[in-house]
Amino acid sequence: MTTELQRSPNRRPLQMSQLGLHILIAFLLLLSLVPTVIMINLSFKNGLQYRWDRWNVSLPLRGSNYLSAWDVIDAYMFNTVLVAVVGLLGVLILSLIGGYVFARMRFPLREPLYYAIIALLMVPWVLSFIPAYMLYNNLGLLNTRWALIIPNIAGGPIFGIFLMRAFITGIPEELYESARCDGAGAWSLIWSITFPLSLPGLATLSVLNFVAEWNSFLWPLVTISDMSKQVISVGLFRLSRTTNDSVDFGSGGPLFAGYVLASIPLVILFVVLGKFYVEGLVESGIKM
Repeated sequence: MTTELQRSPNRRPLQMSQLGLHILIAFLLLLSLVPTVIMINLSFKNGLQYRWDRWNVSLPLRGSNYLSAWDVIDAYMFNTVLVAVVGLLGVLILSLIGGYVFARMRFPLREPLYYAIIALLMVPWVLSFIPAYMLYNNLGLLNTRWALIIPNIAGGPIFGIFLMRAFITGIPEELYESARCDGAGAWSLIWSITFPLSLPGLATLSVLNFVAEWNSFLWPLVTISDMSKQVISVGLFRLSRTTNDSVDFGSGGPLFAGYVLASIPLVILFVVLGKFYVEGLVESGIKM
């Protein structure tokens, strides 16, 4: 009894501190949601409502804004999904294989080569912007979707190898030894053992890479001049500075409806991979 009475005063400050922490987290979460709520609200307004009653909910809601926006951005959405998915597949394959090579194989200069690859993460991308542009220009790839896909496949595995090596290192060696005793080769070890046990890491890499490619702006703006091949970020930027024949996109509603539609694939991706994404971040943090 005496011990419990002595401990009880110490519990109250702990509970109050936890309560304060929860309130702070809830407040920060609310702040992060405010821009999204404003965007959705503005997406249902016409020109007059956007001009004179911008911050309140205006009735009637203009659901037709979404149809008008989709008629314009559907091609941009298709291009972005195509470029992001094809590039992501290449990044995942190369990252998985590279992570396995540096985690499980033994060969001369393995560690120096690994750290040389990781050192590329320290190089600002802007330093390679002009040389890369000149390279793709000489190869005749400008104004093609390959100018967007190849840089992702070439640069994405740098971080992917770093992430996947941490995951694969944590896989018990006994599993690989058992498979080798059964006659499994290197490819069998990768696809039958490494791949299924590295799904959280691959999910984390998928979310990070897909979001980065979806938000890519400057490189597509410079390398793609044909708007029929342009991605969603550049398409929405140009729509905000132009006026459609039937809808004034610069006035608000349809443009913000386009922003909402452009966000849906990212929301779906996180809903599908959210559990693995969080698990991957936690496991990678522990293993690194």
